[in-house]
Amino acid sequence: MLRLAMTCSVAAAVLAVSAAGIRPSLAQQALSGLWGSGPNRVCSVLVDKTDKPVINHAADDAIHTLHTFDCPETVPVGLAQVAPAAPPPAALPGQGVIYFDFDQANLNPKAESTLNQIIADIKGRELGGITVGGHTDTAGPPAYNMQLSQRRANTVAAELVRSGIPAQIVTTKAYGETNLAVQTPDNTPDQANRRATIDFQR
Repeated sequence: MLRLAMTCSVAAAVLAVSAAGIRPSLAQQALSGLWGSGPNRVCSVLVDKTDKPVINHAADDAIHTLHTFDCPETVPVGLAQVAPAAPPPAALPGQGVIYFDFDQANLNPKAESTLNQIIADIKGRELGGITVGGHTDTAGPPAYNMQLSQRRANTVAAELVRSGIPAQIVTTKAYGETNLAVQTPDNTPDQANRRATIDFQR
């Protein structure tokens, strides 16, 4: 006894069924009890000239006309939903600059107002680090100016931490008169150079 359940290409099956005028629904109905139904049924089976499925045969001449019947194409599985890309992080704030009076490390009213605006701008932002750099003009000895620039940086850093910014992300650096905003001769007072800069990192 030979059980016939042969697979074939969809194109070949369509041609064979069309040429013989076979209605696939009849073959499906005939197979439902023998070969299963629904998505689990056997596909690409042989049917004879009466449109009945060929289950077995005893002699070669028992089958006079052979046709094949293919199951409908599988419904494609829906594409996986792709989560929308995360929005790009907000741009880092620009460098903040706080200016100091001559030979002073405390904040005057204008400097305090400027620093408060900077603090309000960065509140709630995810920052990885804040660097406060202290600077002086060229008036006075370089060693003294280095110490003065550190005091200026410390003043601004303390205010940042007092406002609620984590102390662990705030660092200071003293430049003295080595990194001038405006190049001047030695021993030259200049407001533009008496400053603290605030830089932000992710």
